[in-house]
Amino acid sequence: MLVDERGKDVKPSAKTLNRVPRACNACRKQKMRCEGADNPPCRRCRNTGLSEASLTGEAAHVADLSRTQMAMRDTMYEMVTLLRGGGQVARSPYPQGPYPQPSPTLSTPTAGHPQAPGYMPPVPPTMGPPPAGSRPGQYPMVPPPGHIQAPAEYASQTPVGYNYGGPPPPGPVHGPPPAGVQVSTDSSDAEDDAGDELPASGLVAPWEVLRGLADVAIERAAIENGDASDPQNQTKDGEGQPPRKETQAEAQAGPTFPDVVTKKIITEQEARELFQIFYHGCSTFLPVFDSHVDTFDELHRRSPFAVDAICMVAAGVRDGGGKPSDVYLRCLEEVQAISCATLFSPVTRYEAVQSMILVSGWSDNGWLSGGHAVRMAMECSMHKAWPKLLKRITANKVDAVQDKDLVTATRTWFTLYLFEHQLSYGTGRPAVLKEDDSIRHGRALLQHPSAIEDDMRLVSTLELMVIRERVHNALSPSEAPIREDDFETLRKADLDFRAWYATWDQAFSQKYEDAAFYRQSLQIQQLHAELFHNATALRGIDGPEDVRNMHPLQRELAVRSINIAIQILDITVNSPSYREGMRYAVHYTHVTATFAASFLLRLARLFPSECDMDSVLHQVERLAELMAQIPGKRYALTLQLMLKRSRDKRKSLSPASSRQLIDPALMPPNQPGEDSSPPFPHRYPEMPGQTVGADGTMHPAIQHHGGFQPHPYQQLDAEHIWRGFERTAHEQLPVWISDQTLGGQRFSQEGMNAFLLPNEYMPPAPQIW
Repeated sequence: MLVDERGKDVKPSAKTLNRVPRACNACRKQKMRCEGADNPPCRRCRNTGLSEASLTGEAAHVADLSRTQMAMRDTMYEMVTLLRGGGQVARSPYPQGPYPQPSPTLSTPTAGHPQAPGYMPPVPPTMGPPPAGSRPGQYPMVPPPGHIQAPAEYASQTPVGYNYGGPPPPGPVHGPPPAGVQVSTDSSDAEDDAGDELPASGLVAPWEVLRGLADVAIERAAIENGDASDPQNQTKDGEGQPPRKETQAEAQAGPTFPDVVTKKIITEQEARELFQIFYHGCSTFLPVFDSHVDTFDELHRRSPFAVDAICMVAAGVRDGGGKPSDVYLRCLEEVQAISCATLFSPVTRYEAVQSMILVSGWSDNGWLSGGHAVRMAMECSMHKAWPKLLKRITANKVDAVQDKDLVTATRTWFTLYLFEHQLSYGTGRPAVLKEDDSIRHGRALLQHPSAIEDDMRLVSTLELMVIRERVHNALSPSEAPIREDDFETLRKADLDFRAWYATWDQAFSQKYEDAAFYRQSLQIQQLHAELFHNATALRGIDGPEDVRNMHPLQRELAVRSINIAIQILDITVNSPSYREGMRYAVHYTHVTATFAASFLLRLARLFPSECDMDSVLHQVERLAELMAQIPGKRYALTLQLMLKRSRDKRKSLSPASSRQLIDPALMPPNQPGEDSSPPFPHRYPEMPGQTVGADGTMHPAIQHHGGFQPHPYQQLDAEHIWRGFERTAHEQLPVWISDQTLGGQRFSQEGMNAFLLPNEYMPPAPQIW
């Protein structure tokens, strides 16, 4: 019995065959075991890719289809991998919306969520490195989100010195999808073809989508590592996301930009106070942030750039006309670092664009940073937000939660449009943004439940800028002589400006009294628009001789401009609410007030019978005093220099003057070798209350007449600058200090900057750009 039982146990193992009748040819030739021959190709041939010549009939057909499918899958995967810079596909656990996703360089958390430098999967041997033209920053448009691993070569392009701790953190790496499995990608409203795994735009211009694909991979890695916790870009905790295990690698520092509170530059309490200052008045001028949504806690959690920018702006407002505080300078330094990084790093968060707008708005030379903000916004597809939101409003499908991102993008884009045109008029450079579908019918934004208080002022100013753009284009080219039809254009523009003011003043009157800032600002905007465009038709007036020969319509325009400028100054210096608002205003608002005062002084000089010169000087004095109390030193100095020149000219013509001066306009041109150049811009008197005489000795500072005592530092600077022009002939005076020319070609080329003291005369100060 035992022998029989042992025989039964051994018998099954003896039937195992190393060679089966149905083995494939490859296994037969190499005398290898063929596994899976019943369902060809066998396992060995499938793994090695050997052909199975022995198959015939249906089996051969199946094998041929399988090989074709495998080849197609491998080819497509290599193409996608090449387009994505060698990264691997990573899926987003949450649905994509039109709101851009966070970039770790600009919206990293304030409390560090460290990460380890990730492993970058090697590029397949069949693939070469991406062309040199595929580096980030070369194309302004961002494609629909696709989630990939960022190539390691991009991390090495980050500028040194901006707190970059290593390469971008990686996202989870997945292999290619198995054959026969359809891969779906979450849809996005940011692009029309966002629902495709590979957007159609990428097939046409594959390298154009490379940067956006890399951006989303970096963002995806930041989210998976806990670095981005923005509720508007994520689902609720635990919803739609696979469980993630904390690892030791995530405890290492990643590329972050901690804000000024996290770096302990200022305390949290002071930061909250600065936020209160900002939302009390600053946000009214550039309403890119919502005080109810973008609180300190929210921005502290999701955008260090925004926290730093708001604190910088508020600190400057708090300092007023005095010396910049250490808090302002430290915040400025942090903002400058992040601002520079946006030139070379992926920008996919709205807060980066909003913060750059603040940087530009409260900077003396905001043209470059403002233009950069426009391109950042285009990169985030903000220009596509309003047409989509308008369709939802028209179809009565608005939803405060679902439309949150569209409303934010729309508000930011509207602000950029009007601000970029303001910069254009201030500098004389052409505006890039034009009237198109991205801003048309903007008034409908006020019907949305997510509209904020400042949206009414934003939309009204937007409509005014549209009118001004049409007028400006009709008067172009500004270098050409004045034409007859220009006066008709200005007449129609005057009617349009008045109609605009009547419409919006009626709307504001339902919520605000007449003395409120919003209504006073509305009137100032209308008056300044008229004055600026009138000035373009008066630019050829350079002296009394031109006044005598001017066209009757041009004279009428000049007289009307005098009355407009007087109204502007009256509101600016006499309205308590507007004077208070000037403390928080952007530099463009200060420029417009200075331009109105400077232009009025020139018109009063050329048309003395049309106004009261003493009253004009008094109003300009008060404006200069106001500018000395706010962050407007350059503008205060401009007015002080013009006031001093006007007073000196009046004293020289008065027989009762105790000090006879020679009228610079009557002096012959300087002889060769006579120094008529302005003094060295950075040589300032060292002791308050004293000035340096021509002989090098110290003398008491000359006091202003009329009871107005400007800021001591500004008084010394004005005296110092003026001494370089006391003996300069009128023909050689620059436009910004002359009181007879109305701008000429300088106004056409430089805009309102032609009437301002050049920055070269200002003390060296830190600037953003």
